[in-house]
Amino acid sequence: MKKLCCSIALGVLMSFSFAAQANIDDVPLPNDFQVRMALEDDYPMIISGFVKQDLDSVMAFYRNTLGEPETITEDIGRYTYFYTVSGKRVKIGFYQQESWCEVSIMMTK
Repeated sequence: MKKLCCSIALGVLMSFSFAAQANIDDVPLPNDFQVRMALEDDYPMIISGFVKQDLDSVMAFYRNTLGEPETITEDIGRYTYFYTVSGKRVKIGFYQQESWCEVSIMMTK
């Protein structure tokens, strides 16, 4: 009986830790996002690509879906939003090219 209770408790704890694990898929992507690179097996998780939208539209998409960023930085036309998503730190970078906008997302522990 004691072994059965320990096995059940261990199984419940393992399912909680699995469910609490964040995934880069927790970060929404615009509908027209085209993946250029994705590293999703370990932290930091990274996905990078582009959209055929202007910079303001893409930044508005993230403000509308994730809320106001905790921090915003700007460096020579490159903007970065910082969020906490599923308990993990998320950095979303934006850079306007001629007819498209580059979007890079990194999730860390």
